[in-house]
Amino acid sequence: MPVETVSLFLGFLTIGGAVALVALLCAIAFRASSVVGSTLDDVRVHAIELALAVAATATAGSLYYSEVAGYEPCQLCWIQRGFMYPLVPLLALALWWAPLRVVAFLLATVGLGVSVYHRAEQQFPDTIGGSCDIANPCSGRWVNTLGFITIPTMAAMGFMLIIALLSLSFVRRPAAARIADAELSEEVS
Repeated sequence: MPVETVSLFLGFLTIGGAVALVALLCAIAFRASSVVGSTLDDVRVHAIELALAVAATATAGSLYYSEVAGYEPCQLCWIQRGFMYPLVPLLALALWWAPLRVVAFLLATVGLGVSVYHRAEQQFPDTIGGSCDIANPCSGRWVNTLGFITIPTMAAMGFMLIIALLSLSFVRRPAAARIADAELSEEVS
């Protein structure tokens, strides 16, 4: 498959991730509606699985660019990988041992900071530049899908989605909702 096609697909996933993130934030802000609250509860139940899917997709995309497309990662890309790649096994294990969510949250938060810095270095190389070697500068853009989606942009969106989903997984359902569910299950049985 041509690199341009994969980049376009990953670019659209990035835009879809941004839309999902905005929808999630709006759902949190307007959770008073029963439909929105119910949907938010559904997402909360599967938040770790969704975060795992995001981390696995980001890892696969990263590996595609380096191993298939032949793009050599710069120093900041390697650092971002160091924060994204461990999220896959951590989130898989967090499905069974919830305290690992905290470690995953911290990794994603630091990874997001690196991604934002990397994107800023690409955007303003003369102002921020200097953290990478001359042969493979961090300001270089192997990918520039739709004129603004670069590899660090994709990584930043992945980290933001993981942070948002893990944050949602930390929130307990309101007591009234838990009581209503318990009463409903008693009536059914």
